[in-house]
Order: sequence, then structure tokens, then C-alpha cells
Amino acid sequence: MSRVLALAACLALVVAVPALAQDDADAALTTSAPSVLGLTGAIITPTTELPPVKGLNVGYHWLADTLDSAAKVNVAPIPKVEIGALWWDPAAAGVDEELVFNAKYVFVEEDEKNPAVAAGVIDIGDDVDQAWFGVISKVFNADGEVPITINLGGASGDTIDGIFGSVKLALHEDVDVIGEYDSEEFNFAVRARPYKDITFDLMTVDNGADREFGVGAAWCTTW
Repeated sequence: MSRVLALAACLALVVAVPALAQDDADAALTTSAPSVLGLTGAIITPTTELPPVKGLNVGYHWLADTLDSAAKVNVAPIPKVEIGALWWDPAAAGVDEELVFNAKYVFVEEDEKNPAVAAGVIDIGDDVDQAWFGVISKVFNADGEVPITINLGGASGDTIDGIFGSVKLALHEDVDVIGEYDSEEFNFAVRARPYKDITFDLMTVDNGADREFGVGAAWCTTW
């Protein structure tokens, strides 16, 4: 089976899983999941989303050609603040694993008229590829059948450098489809929540040479 057919089969499976129905209270609980680079976000790029206050998310991502593993944890100890750690293990031979730290602050929370506004830094210590970023987010058609979240930002650094953005379609209360421009390439993912505190990502990421398949999982909780 080709990689494309395999991805299609996996996406179909993940979309089907949430139909194993949670009760109404569980279905109403949405989970913000970490991005590949650590902070809560889309696929590669950050958004204005945070874990719940006094909450955390723990996640893992793998990309077929470029990333053996990326394990991360993010916490929101106080309102509007997210801090996180990322254990980064590239697939390239001779490249060392690194532990990097990230942070994000939400300056403006979204309301009916205004978008959310956040800024932050990926890799605070510049151990791998530091990037400073700002991003705005707005949900459209929030009460409709398919809410749409649009994120638009800019970054200066090595990992993300320039304008980036993402669009998230909530096709089901427990299934999102995400399209993203990471300042160089386009990436796509399905993010499913089969349980109220668990998410699974299936994605295709353009690494500049070819398009690769990736998977991820995350768990979110509060204390």
C-alpha cells in the first residue's frame, strides 16, 4: 500500500473512533493539544490556545523522515501563560537530542468582536533553533455546524521565519481538520478526540524535500 493510501486509511479510522460516543458533558469538553514544536498549537506552528488554567498537556510526535521523536509537556500555572519543555530527537545521523524550553503569553483574550493575541518564544535557550513569534486567532461561525478558527502570525528565527498561519475546521465536536502554512511549506492534519482528555494527530508535513507522514498523541488534565 502506498503512503498516500495508508494515510487515507488511518485518517478514516481516526475519524470513525469518536463515534464511540462520549456523553454530552464529555463531548462539550475540548482539549488543546501541543504542536510538533511543543507549544499548544496547530501542526508545526503555535496558536493563541493554552491548556486550561492550572492544567497541562503531555504529547508526543513522530515524523517519518526527519523526527525520531518529540516529547513535550506544557503547563498553564496562571491565566494567559503557557510554559513548556520539549525533548527533541532528530532523525539525522550525528544530530544530538536536545531539551528545549518554550513560553507563550496571551495579551488579549478573544471576545465576540476581537481576536485573541499572543506572543512567545520557541527554544528559549537557543539550543536548537530559536524563534520569537506573535499570533492572532479568531473563531468564525462559532454557533454553526462547522466552526472555523483562523490563526495568523509572524516569527523571526530559524525554525519558523516569516508569515505563518493555520485554519482549523471543527467538522465534528471531536474531530478537527487543520491546514497550515509554516512560513515555508503547507501541512495538513486530522486531530481527533476519542476521549475528553486524549487527542490523536495524523498529519502530512512537507519537509522541503518531500512530503512525509506523521503521528502524534496528547493527554490533557488539570490539578
